[in-house]
Amino acid sequence: MPSQVNVPTELSKQALSGTLEPTTVLGSRRYTKRARVCPGHTTIRTGLHSSGKEPEPQYLPPGWCAYTHPEGQHYFSHDSNPRVITEANLYSLATQEVVALWIEEFQRQCIERNITVLDDAEFYLEPDEESNSCRYYVADYANRVIFWLEEVATDLLGLPATVTDSHLRIALEEHYWTHVEYFSMHRCRQVNLSLEGLKTILLHARVDQLTSATSTFPYGANECSEFLNVVKTAQECTPDGNIVASIARLWNIVLHHRFTIHHGEQFARLSRDQSILDCPATTPSRLFRAISRLCFRIPEANVHELDELYVDNLVYAEPWRNAMKAHRDDWLLHASWALGLLIVDMVSLVVPRLSHHLALASMLACNMSLVSAVILSTRHQWATTSDASDAATYLSAAKQESSGFCWTALAFSLPKASFLWALLLSSMQGVAWIAAIADVYALVPAFLLLIAAGLCCGALPGGWEWPSGRFCARIRAAICRRHKADECAV
Repeated sequence: MPSQVNVPTELSKQALSGTLEPTTVLGSRRYTKRARVCPGHTTIRTGLHSSGKEPEPQYLPPGWCAYTHPEGQHYFSHDSNPRVITEANLYSLATQEVVALWIEEFQRQCIERNITVLDDAEFYLEPDEESNSCRYYVADYANRVIFWLEEVATDLLGLPATVTDSHLRIALEEHYWTHVEYFSMHRCRQVNLSLEGLKTILLHARVDQLTSATSTFPYGANECSEFLNVVKTAQECTPDGNIVASIARLWNIVLHHRFTIHHGEQFARLSRDQSILDCPATTPSRLFRAISRLCFRIPEANVHELDELYVDNLVYAEPWRNAMKAHRDDWLLHASWALGLLIVDMVSLVVPRLSHHLALASMLACNMSLVSAVILSTRHQWATTSDASDAATYLSAAKQESSGFCWTALAFSLPKASFLWALLLSSMQGVAWIAAIADVYALVPAFLLLIAAGLCCGALPGGWEWPSGRFCARIRAAICRRHKADECAV
């Protein structure tokens, strides 16, 4: 791999004051560049860009070619063995010299470490002007992984934790496909996209989504059908950079899914509600349990739902959207009911022989239901159309280390619980009216209302139930045993 310059300048010599630093595809600055441009008006020269007045092209060093990704990102490729890829601006002479020196440093380290890099591989480099170092990785097209010239910890690279080498390989292959997606234009016909294999994987994912309510594939049956159509269309087209980038992104989805479910490992996740990680359990506090009983145990149900949505710190977009849509509909429904009950309570204030205290208490609960419903539905409007990454960010912030989703679940329950208390207080107006007319307290209706409130709060023993189901079955079983005992006695 020849150097592109003969005499390095002082600036280029300073570039090697740093080192080659391992990075990953996602660790590059592709989407985090801080450069800014200032568009301005100019004078269009006569015949500019016409067939007879082509502007003078920008020249690159020998062996280098410029390409533009379908997203619009410019990058450069050097036709060598192994091939070199960079997004550094090679139209700058100073950058050319720096890149040439880092290529020489890469070659030197390969020789020193006795590492053979296949001709089919690609060396990605990203010079850093601030630290005078250079981020790099090597993409192995033969084995579909990325690797480095030295040992490096996964946490330093930003890679997720793994359980085995085979699990780690899936992560490295996922990054390989991301590399192929980002740099798809320079070797369109040489990349093995394995379209038939991808097609069968998506077909199984589609069937799994259609036949299972807890499929682990992150996209629904309709999306899988669209992906299948993309693959079929790609098989009919002549390979180009757009096709390569599209198929590589689909492979990236497949590999990321395989990594999250521990595909091929001893303990694989077979359904999305199955926990396979050794995560610390969260225990609700006594205070939360007491408040939950006062809120008719609605917070406990919400905790269970949020735990099922965020098993092993994983969230799936479609179940999350459905759950949040159901919550928003429930909040708005109870807000409308609370508004109607609030009007009734306001009217009851002017009706003689009705308790003003009960009416005011019910109005307070209605207002709590209304305000909490409006706040919650407004703050969570985004959640009904959010993607999995946004949902994961939200749930990660909402989940406390010791109490889990307890306090988020409590907030979710406020509109419904407040309305139920308002309804209970408003219903007590009948007792107050009877007491005012008969000049005695209607103990029986009041007692029945207290029993109903106790049942809703879970204050009564959990084993109690209406005389049906298991209770009746136990009675029938006892009668049968007694009947058999009588027969034996005879």
